[in-house]
Amino acid sequence: TTDPTETMARRLGGGASAAAAILPLLSAATVPTAAAAFSPVVPPVRRVPSTGPYRWGATSPPFGASSSSSSSSSTLSALLDPAVMESMSSLSSAMTTMTTTTSSSVAAEGLSAASEAAASVDSIKAAFSVATFLPQPFWLFLILAPKWDATKKLFGGLEVVTLFSLVHLFIVLTSILQPTGTAPIAEFNDVFDPSGDPQSAMINMMRYPNFVSEEWSHVLTWDLFVGRWIWLDGLKRGIFTSHSVLLCNLIGPPGLLLHWATCWVTGKGMTPSEVPEEEVEG
Repeated sequence: TTDPTETMARRLGGGASAAAAILPLLSAATVPTAAAAFSPVVPPVRRVPSTGPYRWGATSPPFGASSSSSSSSSTLSALLDPAVMESMSSLSSAMTTMTTTTSSSVAAEGLSAASEAAASVDSIKAAFSVATFLPQPFWLFLILAPKWDATKKLFGGLEVVTLFSLVHLFIVLTSILQPTGTAPIAEFNDVFDPSGDPQSAMINMMRYPNFVSEEWSHVLTWDLFVGRWIWLDGLKRGIFTSHSVLLCNLIGPPGLLLHWATCWVTGKGMTPSEVPEEEVEG
């Protein structure tokens, strides 16, 4: 293999003497450089997808490849500029702060909504207990001391019944304000669908705590209303009512039937019409 330096000297001078004269002038450091200058450059094989304009194994670089290197270098230099880096740092900090603030806000709103929902559930539970236990002492007045003055003052008007009606109304309104409401209206409609299974529909409705609370306070309030009426009818016509009022408190309507039976056995008869006479005559 001919030394590239000797080859260059021969080309310049055309002979061995010229080569001998040039060799001492070239340092060892310049030989590799000269060799590299006269060595053929083989372009690298660029692998590109076969589905594009170039096939696998094509040796020609895609259009614009030569400029991409300098463009990337310029972009990198621009990104390393202190002013640009400071701006990017400030932007990153701002975005981090915004994300943290947004996350905190969403979390706070979610916590607030959960707290409100929990408070609503607790308030309905409390109202359920009020509707269940608070009427019982009033029932004792009607059952054990129907002729006491205290009993007459308590039940002479409708204040006590109105009080528990308001408890029921509170349960209804609080349930309506909740996302789940009292119960799904579609399931409630099934209770009144004669072509379906109303009993099963009602059983399914009992899965909803708000509906149970509403129905329970509903029933207890009307029981008290009817129990008061039985007591009042007994006072007016001199009929014993304690047993009828007790049964009304326990299972509702049968207490009213027991009162009618007592009226029949004692010869008092059914309660006469309470419609004012002028309206009856008209």
